[in-house]
Amino acid sequence: MESESSPAVVEFPAAGAWRVARRASPGSFAELTPQDAALPNAGNRFDVLGGGVLYAATRLEGCYAETLARFRPSPKVLAAIRSDDGYMNAGSVPAFWRERRCRFEIKCLDPLPFLDVEDPQTHTYLTSQMAAVLVSLGVSAPLDVASLRGANRLLTRAIALWAYGATDEQDLPMYSGIRYKSRLGDWECWAIFQGTELEFGPSQGLAPEDSTLASTAAQFGLVIH
Repeated sequence: MESESSPAVVEFPAAGAWRVARRASPGSFAELTPQDAALPNAGNRFDVLGGGVLYAATRLEGCYAETLARFRPSPKVLAAIRSDDGYMNAGSVPAFWRERRCRFEIKCLDPLPFLDVEDPQTHTYLTSQMAAVLVSLGVSAPLDVASLRGANRLLTRAIALWAYGATDEQDLPMYSGIRYKSRLGDWECWAIFQGTELEFGPSQGLAPEDSTLASTAAQFGLVIH
């Protein structure tokens, strides 16, 4: 059990997790540019400036949800469609999106613990340890689930940078990454730091008859082509 003076940590699933990625670079770590690092709505949620991060989800549905979310039609688009005498489809996922991507399982080999940013103990710890940084970002309230799942990526990336640079008494890294929940639903996700040894399973294409893909898309009102 973690003490109150330390953040909560979890182990990466021994059975592995899933990743959906472009066929051209399935194992590529996301790298944040200095330009995107300065913007609250650019880059990925736990990207680290100067280090790579690879994203995965415990369940395949979580991977699909994270990658399909960009196709959700906005209220403005839906309102415009429904007020028009004509009709056009909204929420279609083109075939080329599938054709450019693959899915595969991923395992971490002898990983370090993962910082659990969903745990209140971690919120309390980081609020204290990162107080000056939080103030500089305009965060006035203690960290909680709402702030960690919010849209301000300057905050979540600051936490990722803290975890990425955290070392023990021997000056060795303390974490292999971050465990978090998707903003889109109750899906467990992983931000894996570069330097963690990984093993990739065989890749498979995304087929239109994939029932998991279709059902996940349907939750967002999307149709796979």
